[in-house]
Amino acid sequence: MNTYIDEENNEYLLFENGEQITEHINLIEKKLLKAEKTRNVFVILTIVLATVLGFLIYSNFDYIAFKTMFTKTYIYQSSLQELVDWELDEENADIGKYFDDAVISVFIDKLYEISGDDYTYLYLPYQYIYSSERESARGASCRFAPYNCDTAYLNITNFTDESSEFVYDNADKLTNYKNLILDLRNNPGGYVDSAEEIAEIFLDKDSIIYSEHTLNGTFDKTVKTENDAMLKFDKIIILQNSETASAAEILIGALKGNLDNVILMGDTTFGKGIGQITIPLKNGFYLNATAFTWLMPDGKNIHGEGIDADYEYSVDELKRQLAN
Repeated sequence: MNTYIDEENNEYLLFENGEQITEHINLIEKKLLKAEKTRNVFVILTIVLATVLGFLIYSNFDYIAFKTMFTKTYIYQSSLQELVDWELDEENADIGKYFDDAVISVFIDKLYEISGDDYTYLYLPYQYIYSSERESARGASCRFAPYNCDTAYLNITNFTDESSEFVYDNADKLTNYKNLILDLRNNPGGYVDSAEEIAEIFLDKDSIIYSEHTLNGTFDKTVKTENDAMLKFDKIIILQNSETASAAEILIGALKGNLDNVILMGDTTFGKGIGQITIPLKNGFYLNATAFTWLMPDGKNIHGEGIDADYEYSVDELKRQLAN
């Protein structure tokens, strides 16, 4: 019988032979090696994090210095308070807490004066809540009704979760009709994802809905349908006017570009061929910024031009097209 001292656990262990001692020593060595690897990984991660943090501080040093100077040592605090309150529609706002948001607001206001891009802006918290609730309510006001025994009327008021859900909920009813009148007049657009979901209902798999192009091309993509069409009609007559814009134009382009039974009736659409991304910020603010342009399935850019109608709208013309 051999005695072995386990210094790591401060214990006296008894072994019958040398092989057991060797096995125990090997086990300890493996544990030590594993612990050393863990420490090395921790050290490497610490160095990486410190390097990243240092880079972020260095690359943003000017702004950090600017913010610190004005929030901590600037003597005309009353003027600064007035500016922050004015920009953010607040009263006696915490300057340190809301300084970044006020700077973004001032920058965007000046950018608008130069670029004229009124689609890039900062949502104040109450503005974002109001906008979301308003668009949801508008999306919930979509309408479906029979136009005659062969034709259904579908009015999509905007593109939100509510509007796409409405279309899907009524898909079974729409299958009972040969023709569809799709009313997109005064539809200002909305979520591009919603327009994509609705396009999926009408188009077969791998149909191009639109292509998206970003500043440096890194996030360029061509958006295609993933499933076959749920609905097929003999004719689809789309009603449009000068207030039909953005995601509504994406849907028009997708249907017109992929189907040979689509008739556009009304006026030339608004012509908004750019899209925005909304990013949540601290303190309930949201940044909405123009981030991409989009093209129709045939590659056409409709920004500033719109989509021309095939026919002017009138009740008589609508009846004539349905009768043909």
